[in-house]
Amino acid sequence: MKYPALLPQHLSPDSPRTLKSVSDRLLAELSAELRGPNVLVLLMHGTTLASALRELRPDLNFTFFTTEHFFFRTLHAFHAEALETSKSVNIVCAADLPDQIFDEVIFATLSGDSSELAQDLIQAAHQRLRVGGRLLASTNNPRDRWVQQQLKSIFSKVEVRKHKQGTACIATKTNQLRKEKGFRARFAFRQGERLAFVESRPGVFCHRRVDGGGRALIRSLELLKRSDVAPEFEPKRIVEMGCGSGAVSVAAAIEYPDARILAVDSDARAIECTQRSAALNEITNIETLLTSDGVVPEPGTWDLLLGNPPYYSDYRISELFLQAARTGLREGGRIHIVTKLLEWHQARMEQLFGDVTQHVISEYTIFTALARNKPGSKTRR
Repeated sequence: MKYPALLPQHLSPDSPRTLKSVSDRLLAELSAELRGPNVLVLLMHGTTLASALRELRPDLNFTFFTTEHFFFRTLHAFHAEALETSKSVNIVCAADLPDQIFDEVIFATLSGDSSELAQDLIQAAHQRLRVGGRLLASTNNPRDRWVQQQLKSIFSKVEVRKHKQGTACIATKTNQLRKEKGFRARFAFRQGERLAFVESRPGVFCHRRVDGGGRALIRSLELLKRSDVAPEFEPKRIVEMGCGSGAVSVAAAIEYPDARILAVDSDARAIECTQRSAALNEITNIETLLTSDGVVPEPGTWDLLLGNPPYYSDYRISELFLQAARTGLREGGRIHIVTKLLEWHQARMEQLFGDVTQHVISEYTIFTALARNKPGSKTRR
């Protein structure tokens, strides 16, 4: 194995639970020191640590928390038997940590994580611990100072354990926080004659501002009203895939107040922020859907799909958005996708849709296209 020195003695190097992440392995190494019995595990980067901890410490009660619906589905698939037969495993996908008290919290971080999200979760973990409870945190940075500083800023007792590939810390809660830091943010942008308000929080796309891609996608709504681009198109049913903090959905709802807007995201915090953003603007025609499978309800009935897929997924999420449009849109429905990655999107959209057109807005390109097949008909792949 690549890192046998980091494996606890009771986890065989040949075990299928061998962990690839240094941060996860450091916490698995500390599992023998867990006191429990009630342990909250924050899973922000993957789910394999959950299986390892259950294998190493079957005597403890684990609550596995994630904001990511894909991780939630994965956890349910791998721990279905335990969920049905025992009370020692609980799985939560939500915007905030479970509102209960735990004996210990486990949190694996990675160098390069959002610092504000990590701060938010560390403070939330402190709030969920009983006095005397402990937070076990790790990072894959062997020269870490930042995680240690964050822990020491709210925990009075922090033990640091250095390793060649990373750092682990055990922080003990001795008292309640006198002052809690707020991490939510509100910002505004102008949509036509109206000022639109958005609420965001760490970990959600478009935190504290509308990013350039989001602004370009909002501006692409103007294309629907330009007769020189295409016949005027007034959508009554609009889907936004990957809604983030809800800015694009809010803009669409302002432009089309009589339309039904469905804001979709795989992150529970994004869904919560979109709901709050709609409420801030007194908008009632936005619905939300937490899902990670890309399946749009009521297939073949939507007029417009909007998407701003991330770049980091090697086109996996772009493909998810395109397939959602292929099955979700009615024949003649439109898709607007914003990207800077032109070649792949041009080729793939020409395979799936008709009338694929590029529109340059600021430094971004909006691809528009028409759904050319009714649901159930054969589509060239």
